[in-house]
Parts: sequence; C-alpha cells; structure tokens
Amino acid sequence: MHIPPYYKRPKWQTFFIGVIVGTMIGYLFFLYIYGEHTERWIEENLTLRQELKDLENDFELLKKDSDDQSEQLLRIQDVEIELSNTEQVKLDRFTTIRLTSLIEDEIGEVVGDHIESVNEQRDLLIRTIENKNFRVNQIQYQVKVVFLSIGPTLDVTLEVRVQSS
Repeated sequence: MHIPPYYKRPKWQTFFIGVIVGTMIGYLFFLYIYGEHTERWIEENLTLRQELKDLENDFELLKKDSDDQSEQLLRIQDVEIELSNTEQVKLDRFTTIRLTSLIEDEIGEVVGDHIESVNEQRDLLIRTIENKNFRVNQIQYQVKVVFLSIGPTLDVTLEVRVQSS
C-alpha cells in the first residue's frame, strides 16, 4: 500500500499552511483573552482584599468604641488616600492599589483618634508619611503630601516619586 505524496500538491500545501497559521492565530487570541481575564480577576481580588481589611478595621473600632454618637463625630472614622500623579510616574493599577494599601497601613492608626489630637500632630503625621520609603515590586517609592484635610474622614492627596538608588 502506498500513501499518495500530498506534500507535492500545491492545494494540499496551502491547506496545511492555513491550518498551521489558523492554529497559531487562535492560540494567540486565547492567550490575549486569558491574560485580560486574569488581570481583571487579580485587580478585583486586590480591591476586595483591601475592602475586607477596611471592614475588619471598622468592625474592630465599633467593638472597642462604646461612646455616644456625638462623641463619635469628633473622631476620625476613615482614611481616604489619593495619588495625584500616577500618570506622570506611569504607575499601573496593581502598583497603585498596593502603594495605597501600604500608605493606609502606615497612617491607619489615626482612625479612632480625636480630630483635635490629630490636628495638633499634623506635622508629625506629614513627616511620618514623607519620611517612609514604600517598596512595591522591588521599586522604592517616596511620597510627598500635597493636601491634608482632617475631619471625620482624613483626606490625604499625595505626589509619588520613584526613589533613586
């Protein structure tokens, strides 16, 4: 029995090349879609972890705080951090989330403190943020406080710089 030599016919060569090229294009399309899905899932996972940590902190504050509602309004209840120049420094979403989380961990101890005491120690709070180098993905970042608002919500706007070695 003899197998016919299909590799010598041009129509069969075209067919086999089309199958190989189509397979490669399909595989590259699959890799792209899978990468996008994985990136979206990781970002959502990081966001949910941060929200869970915030809710656990809020729960701990509610457990330990037994003061009345008027006293509660005179305390810092939440910390909001905004990075102002993420586009200029070219930070991706994951680095932004991780950097914000590290900064919140650094100044999160003021949650539950009286607004007056935090306002008196404003310079110390600013120096605490600015003198710390934050390491994300083997890159050192230094932040500078641009705006600080002290109230029931501590609003901090920061400017990010890459720390030169």
